[in-house]
Amino acid sequence: MTEAIGAGFSVLAVDDEPNIVSALRRTLRSRGFTVHTALGGAEGLKLLDAQPVDAIISDMRMPEMTGAQFLQQARLKMPDAVRVLLTGYADITSTIEAVNNGEIFRYLSKPWDDDVLLSVLHDGLERKRLARERDQLLALTREQNAQLQAHAEQLEEKVRERTRDLQTANDEVGAAHARIKADFQGTLKVLSTILEKRAGIPEGCSRRVAEHVRKLGPRVGLQGDDLQATVFAALLEDLGKLTFPEQWLTTPLHALSGRDRDEFMQHPLHGEGYLMSLSSLRAAGQVLRGLYERFDGKGLPAHLAGEQIPLGSRVLRAASEYERLRSGCIETRRFSHDDACTWLRNGSGTRFDPKVAAAFIGVLSEAANATPTQTIAVADLKPGMVLARDLTAGIGVLLLSQDHQLDDAMIRRLDAFQRRVGKDLELLVYRRAP
Repeated sequence: MTEAIGAGFSVLAVDDEPNIVSALRRTLRSRGFTVHTALGGAEGLKLLDAQPVDAIISDMRMPEMTGAQFLQQARLKMPDAVRVLLTGYADITSTIEAVNNGEIFRYLSKPWDDDVLLSVLHDGLERKRLARERDQLLALTREQNAQLQAHAEQLEEKVRERTRDLQTANDEVGAAHARIKADFQGTLKVLSTILEKRAGIPEGCSRRVAEHVRKLGPRVGLQGDDLQATVFAALLEDLGKLTFPEQWLTTPLHALSGRDRDEFMQHPLHGEGYLMSLSSLRAAGQVLRGLYERFDGKGLPAHLAGEQIPLGSRVLRAASEYERLRSGCIETRRFSHDDACTWLRNGSGTRFDPKVAAAFIGVLSEAANATPTQTIAVADLKPGMVLARDLTAGIGVLLLSQDHQLDDAMIRRLDAFQRRVGKDLELLVYRRAP
């Protein structure tokens, strides 16, 4: 990205480290931005009182005032500015605060990639420009309708043409997002962990459901975009529970009163609503919608039966119900693997698609007979051992992926990491390389 994308735009860069501020100034000026700098939150707020800007970039960790606190106050002074937070993995909790209170447009991990930073600024400013054009267009439409009723049809056509122009511009913005799609699934995994914490779900439950879907889907004809949408739906299953009262989230589903249970079971519809405006996740929302449909037609919300229910929803229901039975989210006790499989068999033809239930039990049986695994402490790790599942920090940060083969250097880094965070790590590894 070498063109002067910043021509006509001004940016405020805030960091307590002069070398970071200098690096940001060089990068942004080379792309045509007008750059203002501040060596802390207080100085940045004073500058905003005197100088309007189009975008604000702030570090998270600063003395006296964190980036989250600064951006929260900056939003009040400059609500239309695009806000970007620079943070490290250890700042995830504070980053959530910044997202909620500072309404940041995007956060980037340090050290940042200049092209990614410039792409984020380009996207944010482009959205701001399109929103301004949209608002101006709507105002113009209202004025002309009031003054020129005789030309209503002509004006309506102009509005349609302009709307098509805006849609074309939005499509171009979407194409620009292709550069960051590699981070998309990782972001969903982090989001699913945050949703699990809010919903009181054991950590990793949604990712295990997603993994079941990946293995089960192709067995029953779920492939391509439909399979991907169902995996995304598994990761975002708890999205619709964000506004639920704490009591609902800490009580197993079948222990809720009838009315509370009915309200609780609306969460797939809430989740679909949240995702409806996101083209890349709209299909996942449609899969979520059918989560509580039953094969016998006695489910919610539309009482669909048999193959009227989307295949993704039928697959997701079986995978989710198995994993949440194991986690104690449905009944007042945690089911064993055998008990959960019995539940699937007993529900075949009523709660579950018989074909899906049978295939899923087969997948689970194969997994149980696969290469044995063991949970092991870092001190007992040996070079050549292979991870049997993702290794994540308690805040949902992916440290190592499943099937990563450990060597001496990585074992030393894991030992240093657990010493630094003050918490012992446990890893699930294969007893022998798969």
